[in-house]
Amino acid sequence: MLLLKKCAFSLILLALLIVTRCAPVEKRVDLTYGSSVKATGGSGEVLVAQPVMKQNLAVLPSGRQIIGKSGDIDIVIGENPANWLLSALKLELSAAGYDVKTVPTLPAGVSKGINTIFLTLSANQSSKVLTIITTTDVKLEVQLWTNGQLAKTLTVSAQDYEEGADRSSEPIRLALEKTLNRVMQELLPDIIKGLQ
Repeated sequence: MLLLKKCAFSLILLALLIVTRCAPVEKRVDLTYGSSVKATGGSGEVLVAQPVMKQNLAVLPSGRQIIGKSGDIDIVIGENPANWLLSALKLELSAAGYDVKTVPTLPAGVSKGINTIFLTLSANQSSKVLTIITTTDVKLEVQLWTNGQLAKTLTVSAQDYEEGADRSSEPIRLALEKTLNRVMQELLPDIIKGLQ
């Protein structure tokens, strides 16, 4: 009987070791964006430069970038966050009435142009008894150029806090999208006013 108990205990211990080694070491999140700003008043052509990432995100050998933690697990993204931001800007500026052209950098003497610097992008999760808390943060610096001159510099940030039972990466994706939506809602009226 004692031998049977020792064997059972050994098997349980072995199973726990296998499960622990097979546990995910990263939680992958897709960056998505859906238009949410109802801004109007934009007109003419505006050049939008490729956003610059000021924050140095850690890069894994797979090429994915770490934007936060969920317990001991890395929260990673596979796509370039600068492209995510550029897509959101293009979508919202076009909806506001601008003819948007994207360029690697703004040319000298640009009539209307936007430079964007990604200052902060983060997403983290923590456990609270039966729920998971997801917090996200996005912060940007936006330079508005008119007739070749820097007209205005804007700094905009937003955070999101969600609590729920879903332990997948979906709450992180939704929270990041919601956070960028909030940034755009604050930013778009100022861009339209600054480029007039």
